[in-house]
Amino acid sequence: MNKLMLRATVAIMLAMVAIGQPAFADTTVAEAEVQHSEATYTVYKPTVQDVLIYVCKARGYGHDCAKTLLGMLWTESNNVSTAIGDHGAARGYFQIHYKLHNISTDCAEDIVCSADWTITYMERHGYPKYTTWAVQCHNSCGVNNGYAAKAARHAAYFWDKPLDLSQEAPLDLSQVTQVL
Repeated sequence: MNKLMLRATVAIMLAMVAIGQPAFADTTVAEAEVQHSEATYTVYKPTVQDVLIYVCKARGYGHDCAKTLLGMLWTESNNVSTAIGDHGAARGYFQIHYKLHNISTDCAEDIVCSADWTITYMERHGYPKYTTWAVQCHNSCGVNNGYAAKAARHAAYFWDKPLDLSQEAPLDLSQVTQVL
């Protein structure tokens, strides 16, 4: 299957999930043979990059947003949905301090919900006009610890390496704050 067909398949699957139709359930395999009537289809599950593109586009942003989120996600959790950091205070893909920011651990450990929350948080800190500052503020505003640069390096390195989703919960695209 060529890249264009794969992207189209992923887009259809994401749309199916958005309208409540099951498109995929097994998040442990990259592809699966599916029987429907007499035909057999190969179903591809979306990558982390595909989901981040969806979330960013729904918020009115493009691929740069998704790349930024990917770099942050890798910097924070190495793509582990259940990552726990800062002595238990930070959870999930983006290591969100869930009690401080009053979000559920389910949201922090869900790629759609946590990516959407992270965009909102970055917007409060000048995103997209001041991307580097907004990314740094996710880690700590005003601290010169190289976090934004590290996230940018991870984004550049991992963008063309499809990452599998690590979460067990099904994707719920309805969690994205839609742009009107």
